Parts: sequence; structure tokens; C-alpha cells
Amino acid sequence: MNFLASFWHQRNYRVATVVAVLALLWLLSGLLSSGESQHPGQGAAASTAAHAEALRVQARRIEAQPYATRVQVNGRTEANRSVRLRAELDGAIVALPVAEGRAVKKGEVICEIAPEDRLEQLARASAALRKAQLDFAGAERLQKKGLQSDTAMAQQQVSLAEARAEYRRAEVAVDNLQIRAPFDGVVNSRAVELGDFIRRGEECATLLDLDPILVVGEVSESQVGNLIPGGPASAQLQQGQLVRGSLRYISQQAHELTRAYRVEVAVDNAGGALRGGLSGRLALPTGEIMAHRINSSLLTLDDRGDLGVRILDEENRVHFAGVTLVGDGDEGIWVSGLPQRVTLITVGQEYVTAGEIVQVEFEQLESDLPAPGANTGAAAVGAGVVPVADKQTSPREGEQ
Repeated sequence: MNFLASFWHQRNYRVATVVAVLALLWLLSGLLSSGESQHPGQGAAASTAAHAEALRVQARRIEAQPYATRVQVNGRTEANRSVRLRAELDGAIVALPVAEGRAVKKGEVICEIAPEDRLEQLARASAALRKAQLDFAGAERLQKKGLQSDTAMAQQQVSLAEARAEYRRAEVAVDNLQIRAPFDGVVNSRAVELGDFIRRGEECATLLDLDPILVVGEVSESQVGNLIPGGPASAQLQQGQLVRGSLRYISQQAHELTRAYRVEVAVDNAGGALRGGLSGRLALPTGEIMAHRINSSLLTLDDRGDLGVRILDEENRVHFAGVTLVGDGDEGIWVSGLPQRVTLITVGQEYVTAGEIVQVEFEQLESDLPAPGANTGAAAVGAGVVPVADKQTSPREGEQ
């Protein structure tokens, strides 16, 4: 009794005892109220209903399409032909009919040289040729009458040949007074001005052929063997333009310093919109694979960190399928590694796990899908694959 009285009179012990009793009463009241407010089994039923609701997903049936795989390299645009027009005789420049930057047709005069006495020389050569022809004709008549020896006849032939050569030389000299465009193109620059004296072999102007225009690049020795000559190719230019053409040339000899092989893609440029020297990214054909287009948001990772998507089998059971990213574009990404035909979960894939059986609502019937091979080909450059040329569009896959 004395111990209990002493304990109760100690203030710290009294406070601790009161707090402990209150805490115990509060815990007991919570348990009792929980039991009264919910009937046994109601919590399990609610949990089951919520779980069943979470297992409802949306899916779409998609089918693989043939795609041309590509290798990407840095490139730049170049003129199809670049020619320096040079003078073939000496003389002063008396006319420059074409301004720099102007398009010209084949045969149009670019530079004109002063004729000096070349026209007179042509007239003299023409007269000399006419005399040689008359002399030869007279020698032939005498030979038929037996009045002309074979030696004299041979001399007449030599004279006629010399006259013809002299006339042709004078004629070419007159023709060379006008330096003409050898093909349709653009006068990129002029090396002379009006009144300049130009010598034989000196440059008059530079002519560019920009249709077709070339997009050139270099590929490594490990990639060059996979290229397909003549195959469809494309280039994404720095200005944002996407151009398409064909791989027309693959070098047979590597560059001595870079050990890379030059490639050329010919692109139609009838309107002259593309200029030389534009940088860009080339996508070159290397083969063909089967791939699916899906929405990038459908990609997920498994427990090991592998990239993939969630698909369904015939029993609506969820499976994780690993994929490889092979292309991307404005309307989705392209992946390989899936079966030819597959049911892809498009909504709710983040709430299910492999092995679960789910309720499925199909976004689109398989019969409503467009015909295979109907893709726009926007993935030409971004990630290394684009549709083959005869398959331009494909169904929208995996879009939510």
C-alpha cells in the first residue's frame, strides 16, 4: 500500500499512466466503429469489383508491312554537272548576253569574242576551196580523155584536201567566237567582264546543271555492301525539306583518307527549288523487313528493362512482347519483333500484367483496316526505315 501511494503521488508516473489509458481507449474505439460500419465481406467484394473494372482494356488488330531498311549518313546537295566554259582562241570580250544566276538553254551564247579578221579569213578559205574544187573537176575531165597523168591527178586531190581543211579551220574559228552553253543549266559565275582580253584555255563562265540535283554522302566499308543500287532513297535537308530520289551511284574505290565510299542520290529538281551546297541527312536503301507502326506511348519496359508492348492471345491473356525500334515518323513509330498479325493493347496496358485475362473492347474491326502497304512513308529519315516505293500508306496503328 505504501508503494502504490508513493507511486501515485509521483507526478511523472501519473501523467504517463493517463496517456497510456487514453491511447488504448482510442484504438479500441476505432476497431469497433470499423466493424459496425461495414458488413463482413463487403470490403472483399468492393476490391474484387475494382479489380474487375481495371482489367477492361481496348485493343486493335494490326498486321506487319514490308519496309525497306535504310542506313543514314550526312550528305549535301551538288550540281549534276558543273562545267567551266573556256575560250578556244584569243581575243577581247565584246558581249556577255547572259547575267550571272540566269537559266540558259543548250546552245545559248554565254560569252562572245571579237572577230578581228577571222571573218575575212573564212571568206578567203571559202574562195580557195571553190577554186580547188574547180581545178579538181577540170583534172578529172582531162584524165577521162587521157590528157592527165595519175601524178597530176593526185596533186589536185592534195590541193582540194588542203583547201577543205583550211576552210574548216576558218569556220571553226568563227564558231568559237561565241562560247555557248553545252546543256541546259544556270550560269553560276562569270570569270570575265566586257572588254577583258581572254586567252585560249582561260575560263569564261561556270555552268551548273541542277536538274536532277544530287545529294551526295559517304558510307563506311561495313555499310556499302548492303546498299541497293537504283533503290529508292530520301534526304531530310536542314531547311526542313524532305526530298526523294534513287541511289544512282556507289563508288567502287574508297577515299584514301576517310576510307569511305561516295554515294549519289539523284533528285528531280525541274522547278529549280533546290540549290547546291545544302546539308542534310541521307537515308539509303539496304534491304527489307517486316514491321508494325504503333503509337510511341504504347512502348513499355519489363522487369529486366527490355523494350516491348503488351499484346493479347486468342484467350485474351496478356503477354509482354519485346520489340526493336526501327523507324519513327509523324504518325507513329515502326517496330519489329512482333508476329505477322497481332492484337495490341492500346488503352489500359499500364494497368495489366503478363498472364492476366482481360475484357477487351476492339477499337477497330480487322475488316475495317485499309489494305496492307498503305503508309505515307514519313519515316524516311528519322530512324532508318521507310516504306517501299509501291506501298505508300498503311493503317493507323496503335493510335489512341
